[in-house]
Amino acid sequence: MKALFFFRYVLARLTYLVLRLPVARFQAEVEDLWGLEPNERLQRLSCILNKNQPKDAQGVAVHSLSEVPDRPPMSKADLRAMSAASSTVASGFSRHTAGTTGEPTHISLTRTELAQMLAVRAYCYNKHGLKLGQREARVWGRAANTLTAKIRDFLLNRRVFYPAESDAEDAVEKLVKWHPEYLYGYTSLILEAAQIVKKKGLKPSGVKAVICTAESILPSQKKYISNAFNAPVLEEYGSTEFDIIAFECKSGHLHLVNPWLWVETRNGEALISDVSRASQSLIRYGLGDSFIMSVSECRSLGSQWVIKELHGRTMNQFAYLNPAEKFHAVVFARAVDAYMSLFGDCFRFMVRQTNYCGFDFYLSETPSQGSEHFKAWLGLELRKKLALDDDVELEFNIFTGDQLMKKSKYTYFLQDLIFERSV
Repeated sequence: MKALFFFRYVLARLTYLVLRLPVARFQAEVEDLWGLEPNERLQRLSCILNKNQPKDAQGVAVHSLSEVPDRPPMSKADLRAMSAASSTVASGFSRHTAGTTGEPTHISLTRTELAQMLAVRAYCYNKHGLKLGQREARVWGRAANTLTAKIRDFLLNRRVFYPAESDAEDAVEKLVKWHPEYLYGYTSLILEAAQIVKKKGLKPSGVKAVICTAESILPSQKKYISNAFNAPVLEEYGSTEFDIIAFECKSGHLHLVNPWLWVETRNGEALISDVSRASQSLIRYGLGDSFIMSVSECRSLGSQWVIKELHGRTMNQFAYLNPAEKFHAVVFARAVDAYMSLFGDCFRFMVRQTNYCGFDFYLSETPSQGSEHFKAWLGLELRKKLALDDDVELEFNIFTGDQLMKKSKYTYFLQDLIFERSV
């Protein structure tokens, strides 16, 4: 078995070489850039930026990092317009965003740019004892049933598993028997797989790590998944446009890890600038996500800047008590996480607001203490967290079933309130 695993790993790395993707060289550069003193690294990035001179949202060239904060934010619509007007020859690699903000976007990549992305991934994996090219169980949507996709997955030493719908248990049993060295995929689907592992009494072996991406994960869910697969659970934050932006270290900090990215926030919204991208200009590009950054004393991975709180999509950030009073939806996540930790539960959930002070909770399964217990406990917890007056009445509806969570990617809060327009 070990010989087979090693052979498949070598084949995956040879595939990168055949495709002329110098991953190892750029991985060394990632290590080098993060090893520099902060000021020296900023000077290096400014030199790269001045060489490429990418354009901002208004088509004006940027020459140094000091100019970036004064440039206008770039929207997905701006990027599409600039790409359509560009005379740059199309590159050999491309990606498409899923369009979770309602704006699917085409991303072009040169060999160098793709190799840089893979190098950042290899750098992060290496810090956790993993190697890019090791046996990967990709917990994703249904695998593309094409010859090209099958050959690609074989060469890259990965297999796609979809633990949902009627054959979910069969998919998880196959995953365990395949003996992956690590799992990678959507948090929600990995949680589904973990629940099936527990339910069926399966015993996964040889899993070195479980990497959750694309969706937020609660501490209680992390603990549950870790127990199911007997492996550490690592959080990744990224996007189709940039691949990995932040990755979790062994101490639990979500570090910025791509040395070629300049990351900032404006009114809570994430804005990303890629100083090395030549195929497309990405200056103060708005991902549509919201997070809070802070400086950590930890230097074990990438930057000392870490994402302290990842809130998700900016379009689903606030819940309203009335037209004038609102609160951040992260309160729901904290309350549900506290409930699951206290009562030993683990389930997926989604909150949907359609009325002021009115919230529909969709749970993937009935809590062990019952829906009414969950409803009563949640009401008291939210009143305490929000310090509500006695005259404020919260209305909750509890629904069991995952119909709203059937998509491969979801958010825990949906704002469907119809706002009144002032005349």
